[in-house]
Amino acid sequence: MQFTPISPSEESAPGACAEAIRRRVLSGALAPGMRLPPERALAEQLGVNRLTLRAALSQLVAANLLSVRQGSGYVVRAWRREGGPELIAGLSELAASASEQHAIARDLLAVRRAIAGAVLEALARGVSEAARARINTAVESFAARAEEGLTPDEAAELDLEVLATILEATGSPVFQLCLNPVASVLRSMPALRAAMYAEPRANALAYRALTAFVAQPSVDALPLVAAELARRDEATLATVTSKNKRRRA
Repeated sequence: MQFTPISPSEESAPGACAEAIRRRVLSGALAPGMRLPPERALAEQLGVNRLTLRAALSQLVAANLLSVRQGSGYVVRAWRREGGPELIAGLSELAASASEQHAIARDLLAVRRAIAGAVLEALARGVSEAARARINTAVESFAARAEEGLTPDEAAELDLEVLATILEATGSPVFQLCLNPVASVLRSMPALRAAMYAEPRANALAYRALTAFVAQPSVDALPLVAAELARRDEATLATVTSKNKRRRA
C-alpha cells in the first residue's frame, strides 16, 4: 500500500490529506481491519508533516472511518456499519459507472421519500399558525423566484431554505439531522441536481400543494402524497439516465 503526495492547492493541507485517505477507504483499497502505515511513513508518502497528518487522521476518526489505539496505530473501521450519511458524497464521487451513479441516486431518493413520509405524518398532526406562516412565506419566495427564472443550482439553494423551514415546523431535531445530510448529498451530485430542478415552476407547484396539506392536514391523503413523490422521483431518475445515455453516445 503506497500513497502519493497530496497537492493541497485549493483546501487546507489537513483537509486534502484526510480526503486522500478517505478515498482509499471508500474505494476499498483500504479494507476494514487494515492498519495504516506508521505516522512517519504515512506523512512521508503524503508529503506532509506529522502535525498535519494527525489533524487529518483526527477528522477520519471523528467520521468513524478509522479507529486508533495507543501503541497500535490507526485501523480502518467497518464504516458501512458504523459510518454516517455524510460518507455518501464520497461514494458518489467514486462511482465509476453510470449504473453505479444511478443506483446511488435511486437509493438516496428512496431514503428521502421515507423520511419525507415521516415528516408529513408529523405535519398532519398539526403545526402552529406561526410555523404555517413561515412555510407559506418560504414557499411563495421560492415560487416568485421560479417565475423570474432559476438555474438548477439556484433552485437547489432556495429549496434548502424551504426544506429547512418545513423541518423546523415539525419541532423534531431527529428529522432535521437525518434529512439534512441526505439532502446535501443529493445536491452535491450535478446530474441529479440538474434533473431535480430542471423545472423550478414544477417544484414550486409541489410545494404549494404541501402548503395546502399543512393548512388542512389529513392522514388519509398521505398515501396519495407518497405515490406522487415516488412518481416524481422515477421521472427524475429517468431524466438522469437519459442524459447519461446521450453523454455516452
